[in-house]
Amino acid sequence: MTLAELAAQYKGWAISDGPGGGFYAVRRVLLSQTHPGGPTNVRCGDTLAALAEHLAEEARLDKQTPRLLP
Repeated sequence: MTLAELAAQYKGWAISDGPGGGFYAVRRVLLSQTHPGGPTNVRCGDTLAALAEHLAEEARLDKQTPRLLP
């Protein structure tokens, strides 16, 4: 998987290569609150494959975690 393919799959995340190596993703719309074991605003990975696994986990958590509307 390429960086462009991963970014196309997870449009809600800004995905970049890290300055010291690896890759990171930041939500385009930040969560106002996070909880241990719940969705997060930033994910990192040593490789694109590792980051893809983390983002897949975030997608799963997003479906499980109810959101409070303002």
